[in-house]
Amino acid sequence: MPSCFALARSLLLLPVLLAACSTPPTTSRAILDERSGVTINAVSTPLVFGRIHPDVKLAARDYVTLVAAEQDNAGKYTQLFLMYRWSRSFGGEVRQPEQNAGTLVVVADGREIVMRPLDRIPIDLAHTRDLFMPASELTAKYAYLTNFETMRAIASSHELIVKLPQERDAPETPFALWDDGRAALAQLVNQLNGS
Repeated sequence: MPSCFALARSLLLLPVLLAACSTPPTTSRAILDERSGVTINAVSTPLVFGRIHPDVKLAARDYVTLVAAEQDNAGKYTQLFLMYRWSRSFGGEVRQPEQNAGTLVVVADGREIVMRPLDRIPIDLAHTRDLFMPASELTAKYAYLTNFETMRAIASSHELIVKLPQERDAPETPFALWDDGRAALAQLVNQLNGS
């Protein structure tokens, strides 16, 4: 049986041990496009959402990856979300995601944030690894203008899902949070805009 001293010492070490187990997100990624001189500051970890594909025969899971970024074009700053819509098969066939279904609805604590895609992606996706492009060749890509207030609302939300209402397959079926990048999003906002 441990002594009171040993028990007290263990309790004092508990916060240190817990802190060691939880690692904060690394700082944002700064990417320089050497051809254009544009700098992109992106989150260190994206938000990834997933859902089981409604067609059971496909044996697939659908994903949405959201990457928050700020583009610095000679001092003109633009806040963006990049969205990758992709799927992974578990023995079935994966279909190409719809290319004209870019309207994105982020539901943060019950509040719907509707985003319409830009006509073209204003960021050079040559740095795909740094911008979290999925390895899947069957990926639909979109970009959305946003602002720090919206980024902050998403980062501080407790319940978070996304919907793609223009998709033909299960447009109202939400994508649940799969890989939580809210801490990295909050860090990017604080680093670029302060709090």
